[in-house]
Amino acid sequence: MRVSTAALLLGTIGSPTSAFTISSRRRIDAGSSGSRTALDAEHSRGDFVSSLGSVLLSTVALPSASHADEETTTTARSIVSCATDADDCISTANIKAKDLYSPPWTFEVSPDEAFARIKGVLKSDDNIVVTELDEEQRYIRSYAKRITADGDELEFLVKGDDKVVLFKSFAKKNGSPSDFGANRKRLETIRTRAGVFNVMGEGLTADSSVEMGLANGPFNQLKAFYGLQSGKGFESVFDEED
Repeated sequence: MRVSTAALLLGTIGSPTSAFTISSRRRIDAGSSGSRTALDAEHSRGDFVSSLGSVLLSTVALPSASHADEETTTTARSIVSCATDADDCISTANIKAKDLYSPPWTFEVSPDEAFARIKGVLKSDDNIVVTELDEEQRYIRSYAKRITADGDELEFLVKGDDKVVLFKSFAKKNGSPSDFGANRKRLETIRTRAGVFNVMGEGLTADSSVEMGLANGPFNQLKAFYGLQSGKGFESVFDEED
């Protein structure tokens, strides 16, 4: 039986159709593989961009943990007492040091109005410069010029719940020349210029026993503010000598 050369060749390499089919399948498989690789790469890039965007958004939109802690641990403002050896210092906190003490101011207006009055008086005085302002806690600190090279520091704290103003005025540099009562005079000037403040216990004298029964009398004002806060009676706070 004679077999042609063409038949042998076809038997060896397969038909042209089969060869074309195999070749096409390989090209399709290669193309599909390339498409899948490109698609996977595109998905990877998309996932990266999406993740990066989420990180950036969370960084901008959400406060850091440390910042949140700072906001929740804000220290309440207070007025501290003068040191017993301080020069030219007056404070509402020195209730047992009569030479360093001045009673708080009282007011009937709103706490915000009271604070605005103090702020307005300080800012309108050319010899006073406001150095710190805390609107939320109604605290203000300022520097007051003296005739000499040294100056004084003034602090005011408006207590809305008690409707009082606590304050401190003291020489910026201990050992400064005497101010000859300038701190007290300046405080009184600020109080009167503000126009809405009274002095707690104003009018209290040795003959004030008649007013002791009045709920809003000066004696009971001081007793309520100092005696009850310190855990002592009014008399023991002021009559006790250092």
